[in-house]
Amino acid sequence: MTENRNKLNLLRDYKKTENSFLPHYVTIPLCQEFGKDSRPVVNIGDTVKEGDIIARGEGTNSSYIHSSVPGKVEACIPCITPYGQQNFALRIKTGGSFSYLGKKNNKKNIDSISAESIVKSFIEKGIVNTFNIAKAENLGLQIQKNKKASALVVRMFDEDIFRITDSLMSKFYFDEIVEGAQITAKAFGASGIVFAVTEKNDFAYKFEKVNIPNVCFLEMNSGKYPCGNVKEIVSTFAKNEKKACNFDVTKNDLFTDSSTMYEAYKAVALGIPAINKFVHFSGNCLYASCLLNVKIGTSIKEIVSQIGGFIKQPKMIIINGKLNGTMITSMDVPVTQYVKSVEFVSARKVTDRHVYSCINCGNCRFVCPAKILPDILYNNYVSFKEETANLEKSALICTECGLCNTVCPARLPLSQTINILKENNLNKNGEAK
Repeated sequence: MTENRNKLNLLRDYKKTENSFLPHYVTIPLCQEFGKDSRPVVNIGDTVKEGDIIARGEGTNSSYIHSSVPGKVEACIPCITPYGQQNFALRIKTGGSFSYLGKKNNKKNIDSISAESIVKSFIEKGIVNTFNIAKAENLGLQIQKNKKASALVVRMFDEDIFRITDSLMSKFYFDEIVEGAQITAKAFGASGIVFAVTEKNDFAYKFEKVNIPNVCFLEMNSGKYPCGNVKEIVSTFAKNEKKACNFDVTKNDLFTDSSTMYEAYKAVALGIPAINKFVHFSGNCLYASCLLNVKIGTSIKEIVSQIGGFIKQPKMIIINGKLNGTMITSMDVPVTQYVKSVEFVSARKVTDRHVYSCINCGNCRFVCPAKILPDILYNNYVSFKEETANLEKSALICTECGLCNTVCPARLPLSQTINILKENNLNKNGEAK
């Protein structure tokens, strides 16, 4: 509870957002979604405008990647992505006039836009759903693929208790997020919209102004973790709100977050492609934390120089939160559409990262909300021991909360290993992810 109270106090301290400085160069990875690489549609030496399509995926229904700045395409180079993978990226030198930045963007009449046009806009504008940050996927393609979705769920807070990006977005851009949710609901004819929040009181006066049929404001227990995953949202709705609503929420519905809904609003209402990302920068190495609107492809190094440099050199750089994120080692890593936060941690705050052998303490079993056996799954996997059918399938009910990792004294990558087993199960059985 102490962590949540500190988080609420921290949120109230933020008064505004800021635009980051324009980068001299952007390095835009050709992979902005989970497991989907794109191919360049521009050549080295080409001049591009802000928002121009520079890459797209394979097939007719594939999403697009846009240039976040006007300028000249200088090279296609290898780069390390925020999740530590090596990929190719287009390097663009900034120069020329902007198409969106500093311009008045006229708002479209949403009522006149068809559902098909909305889905097409999500695909062509490159809008990525970051509800599951580790498996970010184009929102339009997700709607096309998920024919079972009935309701729309918008999580207005961060599922990682060490991250506050979505909570800040909900604070500063509530109206745009609500309109983005209406647009998205229209895209697939949603039976209702659920806004999942941790403190109804913080939005009470705003909720009174929301006049949408079939809408529900679902208060989650922020003192409990995990709090914002699909399983917890579905069970909380069934327990507290189902009787009062004329629609249901299941695991098959469309789950999004406030960051995604803001981008959905911009794409359809204003016609702006995914070229910027709001990222929260924090940590004991910085003079102050801030929420910056960053051009996609801007390196972390350039952003740090803008916010005053370091008080002390970081020993660790964490992308997307301590529970669900990853660690990077290079300041040259660029911001992508699936980056929500960057935290700089000094050596004083870094603990031993050596991985030891399992000591069979059972902590991971006791803390697991899904009641599976993380230690057994891990040990069988690394020793190439064949799992029993039931044990193998138990990986499928993992909520990916990461709690097993946090309590393991041997620092075993339990959550990551179970996620691999889950993917293997899904691929083997041909089930929808």
